[in-house]
Amino acid sequence: MSSTYRDSNTTIERLIAQSPSITEAYDTTTPVFDAYTETIDTWYQNQPLAYSQIDKLARQYNTDALGFRIALKIVESWRIIRSLEAPVTLTLLNPVYKETGRMQRREEHPHGENSIRYKVKSLRQLERLSANFEARFVVIDDECPDNSGGMAQEILREYAEDYDNGKYRVFFLRDAIDDHNPDLPPNLTHKAGSNGSVKGGALLYGTRKTVNDEVKGLHILVDNDADLSIHPAQVGILIEDILTGKAQAVAGSRRELDSAAFVGGSRNKRGKLFIQIWQHLLPQLAQQIVDTNRGFKAFTAEALQKILDSIQIYTFPYQIELLVACLYHGILLNKRGIAYVDSEAASTQQGAQLTQTYLNQIMQIVNISQRYQTIDQNDELVQFFHTLSEEQWREIEMNPQRFLSEYLERGC
Repeated sequence: MSSTYRDSNTTIERLIAQSPSITEAYDTTTPVFDAYTETIDTWYQNQPLAYSQIDKLARQYNTDALGFRIALKIVESWRIIRSLEAPVTLTLLNPVYKETGRMQRREEHPHGENSIRYKVKSLRQLERLSANFEARFVVIDDECPDNSGGMAQEILREYAEDYDNGKYRVFFLRDAIDDHNPDLPPNLTHKAGSNGSVKGGALLYGTRKTVNDEVKGLHILVDNDADLSIHPAQVGILIEDILTGKAQAVAGSRRELDSAAFVGGSRNKRGKLFIQIWQHLLPQLAQQIVDTNRGFKAFTAEALQKILDSIQIYTFPYQIELLVACLYHGILLNKRGIAYVDSEAASTQQGAQLTQTYLNQIMQIVNISQRYQTIDQNDELVQFFHTLSEEQWREIEMNPQRFLSEYLERGC
């Protein structure tokens, strides 16, 4: 090891020891963590190693380095934004459903993340780094019974100038459906109808409302979850390959070598089963992307204009269909490792509802495989899912390894 690496490793070890404890997404948004990130940024700008070299050194400390590696992602994102040489406008799209808890401050709600205000804070901080960067924020209420959109609207009105000029906006899917808004995705119904939205319809409506906006420079739209599991300041890393012309769409991934992820145990078990199923049904996408169902994806407006009319899934797998559509239409698609800290305690998908949701998601994947012709529809697994009941699916969740051995590992 060279003296430069040795000295850097010593400094990294010291900085890791100073990191605040990270056990949930909220911990990455506290004033203590913000101050720690500023410390990392000052050091990062005045040391000789590249991001990849530093992260490689940090990985040897395993979970002890989680806070440091998240901060490192953020300051690398800041570096990318600082280096912009041409105008870029980023539109952050944020569907919301039963998110009133996370929108509140922690002292107001046990799961409060102050999510809307913190995202605005992060976007404004990015704007201060470069005159070439502008960030817009769009919230879409997914027919929330708790009026998440109304709460978001009240919060965004605190930023009066940006709310009044449309830089920060809130759309309501229920109103759009009632009014037969021309920007609605085709055949989208209310939730109680035959083709209701589960996040996807809201995101796609917001996309259609904004994708053709006249903006300054390159327009990049980012699909983003409502919580703070993925720190919003990471967008620089997410869009870097678009900025350099290497991609027109980028999927943030928790499963790369340089990803820094803290995932809840129950979600991880279900997620692994779901991944192996969709990889079998969508082999072309599986060759390129591992982590598809995470709400942190960037697309150029031009790419979205090419694929939006193809999208028919309005529930969670809309994220997968967007990526499959990119491959189908020849859109350059890359992936980037991201930092992710679970926000499972306040998840809007819990318990029995989740079992039904996962089975529905799989049937939507089967539908995608049919429309994009990704696999022979006589495939044994495809046929199996056409006959599967919810009770049988619960049995699979109880013993996923047996199912994997019978249907996937033997290469059906």
